[in-house]
Amino acid sequence: MAAPGADGFDWATIGAVGNAAYTGPGPRSGRGSVNYQYKISKLEITTSQWLEFTNTFSTQTDAYNFTKFGPSIWGATFDPTYIGPGVSYRLRQGDPNAGMRPVGGISWRDAARYCNWLHNGKSSNLASLITGAYDTTTFGGNRSTGYTDASTHLPGAKFWIPTLDEWMKAAWYDADRFGNGVGGWWEYTNRSNQAGVSGLPGVGTTSAGLRLDFFGEWAIPLAAYRSNVSPWGLFDTSGGAAEWTEGWAGTVDRETLGASAGGILQRENIATAEGLVFDPEETNSIIGLRIASAIPNGSTVGVLVMVVFTVRRRR
Repeated sequence: MAAPGADGFDWATIGAVGNAAYTGPGPRSGRGSVNYQYKISKLEITTSQWLEFTNTFSTQTDAYNFTKFGPSIWGATFDPTYIGPGVSYRLRQGDPNAGMRPVGGISWRDAARYCNWLHNGKSSNLASLITGAYDTTTFGGNRSTGYTDASTHLPGAKFWIPTLDEWMKAAWYDADRFGNGVGGWWEYTNRSNQAGVSGLPGVGTTSAGLRLDFFGEWAIPLAAYRSNVSPWGLFDTSGGAAEWTEGWAGTVDRETLGASAGGILQRENIATAEGLVFDPEETNSIIGLRIASAIPNGSTVGVLVMVVFTVRRRR
């Protein structure tokens, strides 16, 4: 895996512009075609990355603590040595992998705010959370009436939650599936039509189906399964989190992809296996985030894309 770039992320560039959509069993048939280049993070958001975001705002004032940005499961904890203002978090002491622990319990709306923060250069100004990648002034509604949140990121967004099609393509589509330049879809995200082997790193090739105590599952650092990567080099698309996308399932739930069924593309329905759905305020501990970004030449300008938050789930 390459070293992170200046923005702190290790990106996979997704090409094969205008690829054929997936056609086969399951509710995703006809989806997955993307007619522009884009980037997607090879890893889900790490504890270190979310820690920087949280502390930027939680330490500003006691009157406006962004403690809600502190996820339910991650490799950080309250810093008892910090005396204010607000609160501060730090990596768990004595854990050499704390910074690479997955982050679970991110709401879709907080994922959108995170993208706004990145878009605005990690500014400490509270206004940097309001717009940039997403217009948070549209956020409203509830499960009874439906949500009013804008469906996609804003034109010109530098970072966003991947669309359903972007996530699918990055995880299952191989530009050389049937030979040099002859693309196609794999059944699993490990560049195979066979499921990975469930087990700890060094024994198995995926955490999907692995049964550990609740925190134990989350104690496996990101990119621990080095051989289990998507055709474009994405880690932890099998096992790990249920990651947000911009896709809606009706008017009250956003769709997630990844993790639950070991990275299988063919599934029976949206609400099982690789397609759990949650409302945009949900902070279920199994939900994580992976982000997408524009190619520097601006090839995605003017294209509406869908946002994906990766949240880790129980395997």
